[in-house]
Formats: sequence, structure tokens, C-alpha cells
Amino acid sequence: MSKPTAQSAWISWQRLWAFVRPHGRTVALATLASIVAAAAAASWATLLGPLLESVLTGHALTVGGLTLAPGEATWKLPLAIIAVAIVKALASWLHSGLMTSVSQSVMATLRQRLYARVLTLPPAWLETRHSGTLLSTFTRDVAQVEFAVGQALSSWVKDVLQLIALLIVCGVIDMRLFLLVFIVLPAMIVPVSRFAKSARKAAGKSQTSVAALTQLASEQLSNLPVVQAYQLEGRALQALEAEQQQYLKVMKRSLFIRGAFTPTTEFLGIVGIALVLIFGSRAIAAEPSLAGHLLSFLAAALLMYQPTKALSGTYSQVIQGLSAADRLFDILDAPQTPGGALPATALSKDLDFNGVTVAYPDGRLGLSNFSARFEHHKLTALVGTSGSGKSTLINVLLRFVETQSGSAQWNGGELTSYLTDSLRDQMAWVPQEAVLFSGTVRDNVLLGKPGASDAEVWAALEQAHLGSLIRSWANGLDEEVGERGNRLSGGQRQRLALARAFLKQPSVLLLDEPTSALDSESEAAVQQGLRELMTGRTSIVIAHRLSTVEHADCIHVLAAGRVVESGTHAELLARRGAYAHLVAAARGDSL
Repeated sequence: MSKPTAQSAWISWQRLWAFVRPHGRTVALATLASIVAAAAAASWATLLGPLLESVLTGHALTVGGLTLAPGEATWKLPLAIIAVAIVKALASWLHSGLMTSVSQSVMATLRQRLYARVLTLPPAWLETRHSGTLLSTFTRDVAQVEFAVGQALSSWVKDVLQLIALLIVCGVIDMRLFLLVFIVLPAMIVPVSRFAKSARKAAGKSQTSVAALTQLASEQLSNLPVVQAYQLEGRALQALEAEQQQYLKVMKRSLFIRGAFTPTTEFLGIVGIALVLIFGSRAIAAEPSLAGHLLSFLAAALLMYQPTKALSGTYSQVIQGLSAADRLFDILDAPQTPGGALPATALSKDLDFNGVTVAYPDGRLGLSNFSARFEHHKLTALVGTSGSGKSTLINVLLRFVETQSGSAQWNGGELTSYLTDSLRDQMAWVPQEAVLFSGTVRDNVLLGKPGASDAEVWAALEQAHLGSLIRSWANGLDEEVGERGNRLSGGQRQRLALARAFLKQPSVLLLDEPTSALDSESEAAVQQGLRELMTGRTSIVIAHRLSTVEHADCIHVLAAGRVVESGTHAELLARRGAYAHLVAAARGDSL
């Protein structure tokens, strides 16, 4: 992230305000309540001086055009002050409630848009971010932005209006004292500007540090079995402690800067009050009638303490909130994979790739001038060493990555001309490592076809040769699979992922060796189900086992991102080329 500046802070605030704008009526009503509260505070200060003067001198008073006898003043003015306090409390309560409602709505919208953007970002973008960092963004950063929008904005509206009202009272009471006190205001500009710059810089560093701490803890805990198996607990703890010390170092500086802001503003305020007392006492000595004015002036000045302190306290939180907002906007501004406008229909022709090149953000070439044909309703296998481009081809079809050059044809039209969702709707992808979500068996299978009936789910499970096992469980389809399916074995997870594909009944199957996690008995059963599923469909399988390759209608051998050989298993073996070398070098039954 670039170095924070006053300009970037203003831009971030403007962007946050765009989320507040739809709630303009509520904000206007809250502001009106704040104006009432500010007027009540000013009235309180105006009444306090005459009350104290009446108590101390016993003289009759004139307040607001009304003349009060000494006896009247001592009970009517306190009642008036109590009434004003009630009005101020009710107005402040209304303002706080309305602004809290606005902040919650704003955060709900921001969180929804943030999550919606992350869900549509290409995997290549997500691979450059650690899950712990994203988790910190969704929790800590969103909470800090919520404070900036809700509590801080509420405080600034309410307290600034109150300060303005009290300043007006001070100016009306005695302009000479007003000018004298606020000679100190220009002196506040320099430290405030310095605090602003330092606090924003420190906030950015602290947020980066806590994100790193979250990232480390998340990684260690998600890989806890490996940590324990290799007895890495001590090293993991040391790494966490080192990261924590760095975080504490950054936070101490941040807290020091933020902590120094309030005492500085309070000191300057006290200097102003001291000047009033010095010069006000001299004025009273010369003109005793000014005593009431001085008391009201001091009351107004002292009432400024609470809103001034509140503003200084929330200021650093706003700075942190704006730094957090920058991180949120980095995600919201991340480029999405561009999609076309045409709806994709079921594949009815060959899939053709001509001179396709794919380069990843880090410079790696996934495909280099790749050309191949995948025949309609045929099984095509992709083989090659790790990094040869097999997975990249799947990513191109699923629109996870963008091609830099060349042409990929779907039903005779450019792949990029179709709506991404409609393309993915025509395909079922089963990765090598089965991906399950927390929830029930039913929830995970229904990902293939939301809204399908239980009968359809059971049929898909039977095809994946998992039906009898699920029926034997106490909860059947409602059995919880655990986080990432950790309550199931590797083979069970893989078959559940296959059931998802069976349920979807797509026109194109994308399989990354779907039987790799199965034992030989289960593999034979699932292979039979797969052959049934592949019938009448275009299927592309990344092959690691000879049992998959031998039955393919065509095999493309990839190396360095391009096809170096194509043909059937027998044809390629007869050529004694790259494929034959792969088979010869294979151990056991794997390629």
C-alpha cells in the first residue's frame, strides 16, 4: 500500500461517505437532534452564570428579557437548567441511536460488497494474498471502519456543533475575553497537523503488523497436524512470539502518538482558561457587574472540555479507520476477470485452442502458444510433468485466468465472449483434492444443482458409490461433514465431490484425476460410474494413472505449456516419443 497522505485520507473519507449518502434523511434527522443538543448546552452555560451571580450577590437578575427577584432566581433558574439538561440528554440519545443505525447499515452494505467482490475475483489474485490477511480485513479492518463511520462521525457532528454553539455564547458574552482565549487556537494547528501525519502512518503500520500476526497464527493452526507430527511446536511458538514482539513495538509507538494528542489539546485549553481568569479578574475588579458574564463565560469554556476531549479521543480512531478503509478499497478496486455478454449454451462442437498463451502475474508461463482440439462427446486426457500447463488449461476453461493471446473456441465462438457464469454452468469440475464445506452431506452435494430433490441427491450418491455408506449413518443426508470435510476419509470426500458432478449433469466434465484418493475397489466402482457420466459428454481429464489414460479417445502430451504429442495410448507408445518416456519413467501405475 502506498504511503498514506492527507489527500488519500480525504479520498477515503469521500468514498466512505458515498456509502452514508443513501441514509441522508436519517443523518439529517440526527444532525437536527445534535443542533438541539448544542443549543441546550449553550443555554445551560448562559443560565449558569446568572444563577451563580444571584446566589453570591442576592441581587435581582434579568435573563432573556425577564426580571427575576432574588428569591425567584434561586428556584426558577435551577428548574430551567434541569429542563435544558433533559432536552440535551434526549436529543443526544436520539442522535446516538440514529447514527448507530446508519453505521450498522453502512457496514452491512460495505461488508456485502466486499465479500461479493472477493467471490468474483480470479484465483490468481487470491493466491497473492494470505487467507489470514483477508480474515484480518473482514474482522479488524471492517470493525475499525465501522467505528470511523459510526462512533466517530456521530461524535464529530454532535461535538463540533456543541463547540460552535459554546463558542458563539463566549463571543456574545464578551468578545474581548473570547479573542483572548482563542489566541491559543493557532498554536494548536502545528501539533494537530503533526499528530495527524504521524498517527495515520502509525495506524497503517499497526494494521499491517496485526495482519501478519493473524496470518501466521492462521497458517500454524490450519496445519496443526503437520506441526505436531514434525515436533515444530517450539519453532511455531518462537515465530509467533517474534511476530508479536514486532506488533507490540509498532503498537507502542502508535499508542504513544495517540496518547499524546489528548493531553496536548487539554493543556492548550487550560492555558486559555488561565488567561481568562487572569484578565477576567482584573476586569471584575474594575467593573463588578462583569462577574456574572465571567461566570457564564467560564461555564461555556469548561463545557467545551468534554466535546474537545471526545473529538481528540476519536480522532486517532478515525485515522485508523481511514487506514483500514484503504485496505478495504484495495479489494473493492481489484480487477475482475472480464466476461462477455453472450449466454453460453451446452457444448455441441469440438473445443478448439489455437496459439493460446497464458502468463501469471509473477511472470510464469502457464501456456505458451498452446494449440489442441478436444473432440465433442469424447474423453481427452492431458498428461505431462508438473508445471507443463495441464491445470492452466482447466483454469482457462473455467475463466480463472485470462489469455494473453490466441483463441479458445466454444461452439464456434470466442470463449471470452460468453458470460462467465453461463460458461461455468455448462461445466462440472472435480479437482484432485476434494473441496467440501462445513455443513451436511446434502448441502455439499446440492452445490452441483441447488434445488434438486432428495431423490436426485440419492441417485448421485449411488452413482458415486457412496449411497450405501450414507444410508448407514444415523443422520443420512443430514450428517455433518465437518470443516473442509475433515470428518470423512480422503476417499469419501472425493466420492462426495464426484456425486456433486453426477448431480449437475453438465455438458463438459473437467476432472483432475478424480480417483486418485480411492482404494482399488472403490476406484473400480467409481470408474464404472464415471464412464456412465462421460457418455454423451465432452470430458477432459488430467491423468496421473495409466488406468485413466488407456481408455481415453485422445491423449495430449504437454511440455512447457504446449502440446508436443497427440494420439491414443497405443499410437503414442508406438511413436516412442515423449509419452513413451513418461510411461517408462512412471512408477507403479502413475504418470
